[in-house]
Formats: sequence, C-alpha cells, structure tokens
Amino acid sequence: MQKELKNIISIFSEDETSLNKIIVSAFIQANGIKVRNNTLIKSLIIVENSELSQYTQLDVKLTFDDLIEAFELAIPKNEQIVNGAVYTPNYIKTFIVENSFSKIEKPHQNVLVADIACGCGAFLYTVSCKLKSETNKTFYQIFSENIFGLDISKSSIHRTEILLSLLALANGEDENEFKFNLHCANALSFDWLKNETRIKANKGFDLIVGNPPYVRTKNIDQASKTLLSNWTVTKSGNPDLYIPFFEIGLTQLNDNGVLGYITVNSFYKSVNSRQLRKYLQEKEYDLSIIDFGHEKLFEKKSAYTCICIISKKQSTTVSFKKESSSTLTRNGLKSFNKIPYKDLDFHKGWLLNDNAIIENIKRIESAGKPLGEKYKIRNGIATLSNNIYIFKPVSETEEYFILDQNGKKYEIEKGICRDIIKPNILKHEYEIETVKEKVIYPYTNRISPPTLMNEKYLKTNFPKTHKYLLDNKETLLSRDKGNSDYGAWYAFGRTQALSDKGYKLLFPYMTKNPHFVFTDQKDMLIYCGYAIFNESHQELKILKRILESKVFEYYMANTSKPYSGGFFSYAKNYVKNFGICELNEQDRYFLSNGATKEEVDEFLIDKYEITI
Repeated sequence: MQKELKNIISIFSEDETSLNKIIVSAFIQANGIKVRNNTLIKSLIIVENSELSQYTQLDVKLTFDDLIEAFELAIPKNEQIVNGAVYTPNYIKTFIVENSFSKIEKPHQNVLVADIACGCGAFLYTVSCKLKSETNKTFYQIFSENIFGLDISKSSIHRTEILLSLLALANGEDENEFKFNLHCANALSFDWLKNETRIKANKGFDLIVGNPPYVRTKNIDQASKTLLSNWTVTKSGNPDLYIPFFEIGLTQLNDNGVLGYITVNSFYKSVNSRQLRKYLQEKEYDLSIIDFGHEKLFEKKSAYTCICIISKKQSTTVSFKKESSSTLTRNGLKSFNKIPYKDLDFHKGWLLNDNAIIENIKRIESAGKPLGEKYKIRNGIATLSNNIYIFKPVSETEEYFILDQNGKKYEIEKGICRDIIKPNILKHEYEIETVKEKVIYPYTNRISPPTLMNEKYLKTNFPKTHKYLLDNKETLLSRDKGNSDYGAWYAFGRTQALSDKGYKLLFPYMTKNPHFVFTDQKDMLIYCGYAIFNESHQELKILKRILESKVFEYYMANTSKPYSGGFFSYAKNYVKNFGICELNEQDRYFLSNGATKEEVDEFLIDKYEITI
C-alpha cells in the first residue's frame, strides 16, 4: 500500500466516518468512477473545497487490493486484538476460492457462498469476481442471490457494503441500492440455517471460505468465552478463537459442501486443538492441508499458517504437503502425501509429512521409553511479576544482596533468596555463573511442599525485603488483572515448580538447534524454560549427548511447532514423545567418554535405524 495512504489512515484512525469518506473518494478519483445513483457511495464522496478534500488527491493508482488493505488497516487497534481481523494477501484469497470452487459439483450460478468472519469483505469480493467471470449474472444478482457475510464488527460489515458497491460501480452497475445478505453478529451463536430461508432450503451453504479470527485465548472477550462452550472442538486446553470456526463452518455446510480457510498451522499439533483433531478424525472429512511452515504470510501477525480445504464427502486419508508462497500457485492441489486417518493420534498430535519422514519419526518414537515417561520434565516457576522477584545483585554485604529498582537501592536479606536461572538464554555450562540470578522466595526454604510465609513472619524475619515488597504491592495486586487469590499479596502468581530440586538438564522454550545444559546445583530454581531431572548426573550427561544429536534435531524439526528464523518450539508437549533408545554398558561408555559429535550422530542414526 502507498505510504501516503497509510499516513492518512493513521491520522484518521479514530474517525471512522471521515476515514471512509477519504478512502472512497480517493479510490473513485484515482479510478475515474462515475457515481450517479448509488445512495451509499454518494453519501461518502467528499465535495470539492471541503476540509477533507485535501486528503483525497493521491497521485497514485489505487487498486481494489489497495482498497481492501486500507479498510483492514483502518480497523481500530482494539478491534484487531479482540476480533482478530487481518489483511489476507490477494494470491491466497484467489487460490482458496478457485480451488474450493473446483470441488463444487453443482452449477456455480446457483451456489450459496459465505464468509462467517468476513471482516471488510475481502473473500466476498474475490468470490463475487469469480462468479461474475463464470456466469451471466450481474453483481446485483450475485450480491442478493449467492453471497452471504457475517462479522462481529458493525464497521466491518459497513465497509463490506462499501467494497462490494464499488466493485459493481467499477463494472458499470450503478443501482440506487444493492441488496446484501450481510449480518453483524457473533458467529459463535448465529445459526444461518435458522435465519435464512434460502439456506435452509439448500440444506446449508455450498461453500464457506475465509480467514478465521486470529485471537489468542487471553484476548477473547467475555461474551465469546461464554459462547465457546457451545462447541465440541473447544473442550480441551484453552482454545484460540479460530478453532471453533472449523466446526461452525462445517455445521453450516450441506452434505456436499466445501470449506476453504487460511488459518493457524498449529491445529494439527497443539494441545488446545485436540478436540478439533478428534472431531475431524471421527467425521473423516476429505481434508487437504497446505502448510507454509515458519514462513510468515501476514506482515503484522506472528502466526504461522496453512490452507485447509475440507469437503464434507468422506475420505479415509488426510492430504498434506508443504509449500511456500512462491510455489503455491504453480503447484496447486497436486503432489499431496496421503496419511490414513487410522494412523493419526488426535491426542498426541497428527504426524503429517512425507512417508519417509513419517517412518523415521515412528521408529524414533518406538525406540525404548518416551522421554516424558523415563524422566521428569518440569517448567520453571511463575511469579507473574519477574521484574519484582528476580534480580541480579548490583553488590552485596555479609547479610544483604543489594537490588537496584529504577535507580533506588534496596537491601534484600540473603536468607530469603535462592539462586535462579533462565534456560531461555543459556547454551553452555560455563555460562551458568554469569547468567545466574537471585529470586526473592517468600516460602519456607527446603521444606516439601514449600509453605508460604505468613506476613508477620516475613516482616519480623525479613523486614528489608518486606519493605521492598510493600513498595511494589500495588503492582503485585494487579497480577491476573486483580482477579486471583494467591494466598497473600506477596506470594508467587503460581505454585508450580516451587519444590523442584536435583541434578538437571536445562533447555529453552524454543531454539534453532538443541542445546541442553547440565547443572549439579540442586537447589537452583528455573524460570522461562524447562529442566529434565534425574538423581544420576551420569544419566543426565548421557541423555545430553542424545538430545544434542542430529537425531533429536531431526525429530524436532519434523514434529514441533515452527517459528520464524528456523526456530522450533521445545515445549514439553513436543519433546516428551521422543523415544530414548535402549543402551547397553558399551553404548553408555561410548556416549560418556569423549566421542565426538559426529561419532555420536553416526552411532545414534544407526541405533534408531533411520535414514536422514
């Protein structure tokens, strides 16, 4: 999009009426569109010499794609967070619409198509263009007879009306008013089959396309959180908002219907999507997934995506392949790998890849006991206010560590502190002493399970620390938006990992290459990362060689959630199923006595009987 238009959107971001007028007027002028009859667009045209007319003189050619992007960018920031609106690149919309239509057998002039989270109408625009090119229908007829839109945002529905009206006007259709099938409502509770006679007569839609809302659990508004319980696929974990849109869409299709989405690619692996996987597996829908891996298709979203095209006709297999944005259009719907539904585990996560990789992963996972069963894997503590509890002393005395908070020095009694480390920033053993920190630990030390100190005890025995915490009481009370009871205002936000101690291997939440750091500091706590515990330091050092091998790196690259820059998630759910191969005494001696990295890799590839 042109920089000049972006600046205008920024200036008028809180003035929807003026911004709509500027965008529409600039588009009409740039494209020489004449408007004589259409009431909606005429109401948005800025007259000459008005105070807004200076913003409509853009020395650029504005395309419909520019217009769509402008409308999406103009959505208020608070709505983007809560409603998950995001601009979808044109080639993605076109690919989904073209390839979804190819699966519909009835005459396209009679199809009923919907976008149930339509935003500003980008997919409905693409569908309308598709139907116009294939039928003799006018846009007036297409809008009233073929396409339907739903969105929770009233302003987005209004912009959809504007976009479609401009599409018709640009093609010579200047009606006083177009009839639209657009509704402002929450898709989690809106039932098309009960509200639209034509859809009911058709036994549902023939096609539903779109980009379900990208809203994390923590950002879902309370009304939608309540409605989530109405859907089967939201019964596990903390579901993100896109998850129920699969079930919503599929239940609104007729028996021959097709669904085409661009959505988050973690649904076939993540814990909070277990019920969605189970739902799709039990229904045995004809599902095709095109995975973009860690390529970011959306500039302002960190989500990693895939295209899903689902026909309600049954299939015994899932079709899967990986593509990039540069190869998508060229390769289309071909060269898929077919994975039988019966071979997929909805609880563990679907293993989708080409056959050679799937066979390797199966061999790895079946070699000995899974990592999560053989060893204790623990997350770190969660204070929910690390900048208050965790610190690097700027100096110390015999009795106190000196803490510097925004230039103010506090004395913190050494007796209430414990060592703590952040595995997320750790790669080597020699770094431990450099990055190790202190944590204020208001619990009875070295008693299992730890007991929270009462405030009188805290104040009497650790008065300096109590004073410091009092100075931060307001911040501590605001954790979890002030809605949680931790037992006391100075307690940690969660009680996890308080009693964890022992020899351990430390590793991060995500990394490019596996690195596991051994420490014999049994009492040291961790935060922002994971630890694998065992009573034998020798056992952990052998495990370290296995987990830093090419075999484990290969396993994670093909089973874990990808992030940009070649990073992969090392969350417990992704590492726990890695099989720890059986080792005899000779094997153990080899791994623990100076074998090189290359020798270990070669040894383990042979041990796991895989080909990399």
